[in-house]
Amino acid sequence: MTEELQRQLRATRDLAKKVEIYIQACREIQYTDPEAALIHARAARKVARAAKLVDKDIHAQRMEGICRYVQYRYDEAIEIFSQALKRAEKMKDRSVVARTHQNIGLCLRALGRVEEALHSYRLSEQLLRELHDDDVLKLVLTNIGTVYSLLRQPSAALQAYSECLAIAQRTSDQYTRAQAMVNIANVYIDLDDSERGMEWSKRALEIQREIGQTEGVIISLMNIGRIHHAAHDHNAALAYYTECMSVATDANDAEGITRSLFYLSQLYLDRRQFAQAKDFAEQARARSVEMSNVDREARSLMTLGLIDVELRQFKHASAMYDRALECALRTSNSSLHIDILRRQADLAIATKQPGVAIQLLTTILSVATEHENLLHQAEAHKLLSELMAAAKKHADAYRHLQASFELQRKADAQIHAKHSQALQWRLEMERAERERAVVQLQNDHLSFQLESKQRELNGSAISLAQKNELLSSILQEIQAISKLDVKERGSALRGLSRQIEQHLRSGEDWKNLSDQLRDVHDDFLKAVTDRCPTITPAELKIVSLLKLNLATKEMADILTMSVKSVEIYRHRIRKKLGIPASTALSAFFQTLTP
Repeated sequence: MTEELQRQLRATRDLAKKVEIYIQACREIQYTDPEAALIHARAARKVARAAKLVDKDIHAQRMEGICRYVQYRYDEAIEIFSQALKRAEKMKDRSVVARTHQNIGLCLRALGRVEEALHSYRLSEQLLRELHDDDVLKLVLTNIGTVYSLLRQPSAALQAYSECLAIAQRTSDQYTRAQAMVNIANVYIDLDDSERGMEWSKRALEIQREIGQTEGVIISLMNIGRIHHAAHDHNAALAYYTECMSVATDANDAEGITRSLFYLSQLYLDRRQFAQAKDFAEQARARSVEMSNVDREARSLMTLGLIDVELRQFKHASAMYDRALECALRTSNSSLHIDILRRQADLAIATKQPGVAIQLLTTILSVATEHENLLHQAEAHKLLSELMAAAKKHADAYRHLQASFELQRKADAQIHAKHSQALQWRLEMERAERERAVVQLQNDHLSFQLESKQRELNGSAISLAQKNELLSSILQEIQAISKLDVKERGSALRGLSRQIEQHLRSGEDWKNLSDQLRDVHDDFLKAVTDRCPTITPAELKIVSLLKLNLATKEMADILTMSVKSVEIYRHRIRKKLGIPASTALSAFFQTLTP
């Protein structure tokens, strides 16, 4: 706890205030020192219970759960959050209920129980919409999109991320705006739309660097690396992955480091540099274990198995796949489960174990059917057909081949429908962006007009005040003159006449008008002097009035000179600026820009 918070704690007798101080102390260090933060959360709970402050006790309880989450102790965190949820529901505090569902969803997703996580997020989303709580809704929509991405439902993911982006833009939240752009980029990358993925990643990276969002910079660099990797531009991919690793290391970002290691292992595997690939995969696996990231641990083990297959170390590859499958079975990620089973089946085929391969493919069919994964069903049937044909079981081979064709047709239709839906969301999002841009331009224009009118109004008010002041002074003088003797009135009237004439020649009104002109027409006079450095101040006055599209008589009245003098000035200006006689001076100055 900081010295300032300790001082505040000692200085107050208010138990509610003490709870807030402990919670603040917890919040400040919960992500850097969660164990110490946990002590503060428990102290807050103790004081809250003593004072019978149930709402603050629930708040502190949630902070306790967050500390466990940061320590990767997800099961314990879920238990704590579940207790807090029951208490919040009993109090009918819908805001806390919504936030607690969000907390539970985070833990479930970290454990790989993505479908359960989605259910928690949806419960949170429903309450937040009713409460019009955009701040937390942005976070929940982000997490919903992430879950749909894991479940390979890009259209649903894009819908969630697009709504999050719209809210962020409406609330001028640059941090969430950049994050939403990263997530949208991820969807397009997964859809193999590298052009859109690159575009969104670079837009996000620009904002993230501008606002110093290190975590976002890491993700965007990684995404750009992934795009280059998919395009087989290995050198560019390596450059981005390496920069990503450097930024993550400097920021001590464990998640960023682990993901960088994993993608580097994939890259070196594709480059057939197996020693480096194995080293990075081992590091990624070890860090995933430390972070209790079961999903990435399984993928790292699968990568190690692929490396062993390339090195023809089949026995060791089988062991890696078995360990990966054990991890996958601890999650609800059916796609990961199927991917590992498929690798095992490929290995069994390569090592001449058709019976084992058939068992594995049958398991894939069962899992894929349960989760309605048509593509994996089609692939499994196709491989089974090839195995049956090799065993001369032609009837079974034909049956599986027919099933493969039918399922592939349905899978293609499903993929087409998903891509069409994703494209529709993309078009709608682009249209919304254009509409927001038009509205912003209109607002900017209206703001400029309002400022100009305000400046004009202020200038007019000042001018009116000065005129009124002068007229009041003249009125007082006239009243005083009227009381004088006839002999003295002539002298007094001559003095008043000189006062009025002096005012006309003082240039105060012109100064006010000139200031307004500079405000409304930025850099206009500079453009004139740049075009003709020899132009005089008197001529610039005429130019300024021409810019206002005033008639010669009006200019003469403002400048207290004759019409003929103004015409002489106009002739000199036309000659100095080389304006042809066929072009009206006012029209020329309307089009003149710096």
